Amino acid sequence: MCGIVGYTGNKASSAVLISGLKALEYRGYDSAGLAVEEKDGIKIVKSVGKVAVLESEASNCTLTGTTGIAHTRWATHGKPTTCNSHPHTDCTGNIVVVHNGIIENYQSLKEELLKKGHTFKSETDTEVIVHLLEEELKTVDSNYEERFLQAAADVTKKLEGSYAVGILWKKASGMIIGSRVKSPLVCGAGDNENFLGSDVSAFNQWTRHAIYLDDYDIAALKENEIKIYDNNLHEKYYNIVELEHGIDGTSKNGYEHYMLKEINEQPVTVRSTIEAVLHDINTAFGITKDELKNIRNILMIGCGTAYHATMVAKYWIEEFCNIPCQAEYASEYKYRKAAMPDETLAVFVSQSGETADTVSALEKARAAGFKTVSICNVFGSTLARMSDHTFYTKCGSEISVASTKAFTAQLAALFSLAVLIADAAGSINEQKKDKLLNELAKLPVAVETAVSADAYISKLAEKYYQQKTFVFLGRNVNYPIALEGALKLKEITYLQAEGFPAGEIKHGPIALINAEMPVISIMPADSLFDKMVNACEEVMARGAKALAVTDEKGFKLLDNRVEDVIVLPNVEDHLFPFLSVIALQLFAYHIAKLNNREIDQPRNLAKSVTVE
Repeated sequence: MCGIVGYTGNKASSAVLISGLKALEYRGYDSAGLAVEEKDGIKIVKSVGKVAVLESEASNCTLTGTTGIAHTRWATHGKPTTCNSHPHTDCTGNIVVVHNGIIENYQSLKEELLKKGHTFKSETDTEVIVHLLEEELKTVDSNYEERFLQAAADVTKKLEGSYAVGILWKKASGMIIGSRVKSPLVCGAGDNENFLGSDVSAFNQWTRHAIYLDDYDIAALKENEIKIYDNNLHEKYYNIVELEHGIDGTSKNGYEHYMLKEINEQPVTVRSTIEAVLHDINTAFGITKDELKNIRNILMIGCGTAYHATMVAKYWIEEFCNIPCQAEYASEYKYRKAAMPDETLAVFVSQSGETADTVSALEKARAAGFKTVSICNVFGSTLARMSDHTFYTKCGSEISVASTKAFTAQLAALFSLAVLIADAAGSINEQKKDKLLNELAKLPVAVETAVSADAYISKLAEKYYQQKTFVFLGRNVNYPIALEGALKLKEITYLQAEGFPAGEIKHGPIALINAEMPVISIMPADSLFDKMVNACEEVMARGAKALAVTDEKGFKLLDNRVEDVIVLPNVEDHLFPFLSVIALQLFAYHIAKLNNREIDQPRNLAKSVTVE
């Protein structure tokens, strides 16, 4: 959600900025822009649409300056227009700002600035920042860099809400200032060049040295130095983190879309994540068995697909550990009064580790004194740095906005954590623990078989892609997969899709059912299989087309009683979500492709939702 790139060095900055924006496209955006310091002033180019449009516009300009900032915007305040896209300038055109986040008190700040004679050109909350800087700097005629820093510190103290900003001032040529609160920002340290970015993807093709900023930090970047200050301008010591090679994974490797590539990578990513845990499950999560054995309650937090992963984990934890477990949306938990014991373990799941709602929920859990564990995919992310303990899934970059391989890796991590907690609590014996972990270790072979169903599912999609409404049903551990299947379909096809517990279909949702409607049931041959068959018969009696996602045992038991069947390998009941979700990911992908949708960057969505 929005992207910032900054560069100061010895290269023409426009090419670096455009390349950085392209690397951030996966975050989701609707417009883009850049600003470059030239000898005759700061030149700005902005456009609506893809970065390629901006690149074309910029190619028509003479841009040779070696310091600049750039931005991709996901609209929050004001429509996606050229005027509302970033960078924004002050009344003089000498100060330029790019911003991610939401300034909650922008209206009152804007009213004060209007009274002082400032003219606003956009509908955005961002523009107040640059006019506030203009007020601070309008009388400055010496010590430009020092006064620039002071102005940035003074202005950021006036802002309420969340922000990551990159700032240029003509009089402090060759210097970029960056600052953040509740929105990610990271510096890249190079040789005679330095970078600023929303995440390391913005610059990791040029440097593997990253400096992660904390809330209220102010960074001053010049060609040959980076200095970090707190918001009182006391200089801070900082760590330079060496990034792993191969972190970007931005090639499609011959696939038409990143989403299909990432679906097909799941045998590898699930295996890698499982191996990382099984190397030593007692140390993999950083939390000791002594810490876990006194846990009396478990809270699982996520948003979107990550929330569905926590829902699956709730079933595992309560079955294996015999400990109460709640799975909650981060956006709901953080605003409600939750009655939970002090001995609560709070687990936070986020692919990016920057999801604003999840980070806020973590802050609430920490304030309550809960032990915290995060499961994320991005090293050095805010969630990881704030948690007591972190486990990193082994996915590499996930580029497609709709999450696929991160979800199954999260499931692998959460299943392992459930086993670890059960072992610490004494609710399973060594034999049961070994059995569960052995089942998990064998899972990647079945995942590979599930992925190989692609051709069959592609043909199945041809039968249903013109339908306008889909219903997904499941029970127990398969109910969250019904929700995830519905979410994937609506995310990338824009079609109506709803997931329900199969037992609830009679209590209202059955009113939706009509002739020809596809109803997809996740129904392995487990103890609830017969009840799932009953649900299929109920919807078929009303003219619906029943599709079953089942295992080989279930296929034999169904005996042609439903319209269509996706058959997956036999695995233990609690592991079936790993396979069924892959089938549903493929189903959604092919429905979207047949409907000519923008699969990797669906409308209105962002990969990393860094605002509330």
